[in-house]
Amino acid sequence: MAVEPTGFSIVIATHNRPAKLRSLLESIRSAGNPSLESIIVVDDSNSFEDLDKEFSDVNLHHIRLQHRVFQSRARNIGWRANQSACVYFIDDDNVVTESTLKEPLRLLFERSDLGAVMPAVLYKQSPELVWVYATPLKADGWGHILVGRNCQRSPSFEDRLLPTDALPNAFVVRRVALEQLNGFDERFVMSGSADFAIRLKQSGWNVCAYTGAFTFHDVEPPGQMGYWASHRAMDPERVFHDVRDWFALMRFLHADDDWFVLRATIHALGFMLPNGLAYLLRGGAQGRQSLKQLALAYVSSIKTDGARIKT
Repeated sequence: MAVEPTGFSIVIATHNRPAKLRSLLESIRSAGNPSLESIIVVDDSNSFEDLDKEFSDVNLHHIRLQHRVFQSRARNIGWRANQSACVYFIDDDNVVTESTLKEPLRLLFERSDLGAVMPAVLYKQSPELVWVYATPLKADGWGHILVGRNCQRSPSFEDRLLPTDALPNAFVVRRVALEQLNGFDERFVMSGSADFAIRLKQSGWNVCAYTGAFTFHDVEPPGQMGYWASHRAMDPERVFHDVRDWFALMRFLHADDDWFVLRATIHALGFMLPNGLAYLLRGGAQGRQSLKQLALAYVSSIKTDGARIKT
């Protein structure tokens, strides 16, 4: 079903996080994978510092965009800017090790049925804690199970292939699968990896998390009130699209539910209420704006025709 992968490229979408971007690039350089053909950074930050020369040894191509396009569009620009057999998408607030890159690629080479593989995710500041092992859909389809979230690492969950229905933080995809699906659906502005994983499965590919490799998420670990949403508190535009994307995905999964608005609202309160609290506690003026955008996104979402997202 697929051409066996050889070389790979890395695509990084970034916005206003230059220090974290540099940390990620330095970790990729240190990982030293000989199959890495290029790194494509798609940058829609407010200010721009070209890193091509600084990271020329890893064949960095730093693409500057003149306005913010958010994650799905940036990823599509990135993977179409290279011709590698596999594309590894990594969020800019991560750092990687040699196994982060090597092991998921090995699995794609060994198993032609796999369309995409993600490593498990640990907290960078507290690597003994799990950010998530895998993210399968709940049995009722209302959201995802965050396997292992905020728990100590467990041998019973590691060195395994686990099913997943979303691909957070980092994941590698075969180019043939990207081309088959025409990449990410840009109607999911920020959170297109869940829709992408589901469409991969619908097209006959398997999608897995491999818990024998890890990426390290550079976000605040548990401990302080509001830690779970501190990074979003400073980005109101992202908050709006995150909420809209969640409702869009749920509308797709529950297209025939006559009680969609009520059920979606009940489930959404599980993340909207604590996130809204975190925005107020941690974000200052921007946090208040984030709370406003959360409310606007909710109102917009429940008024949206449930048929607007189709595959």
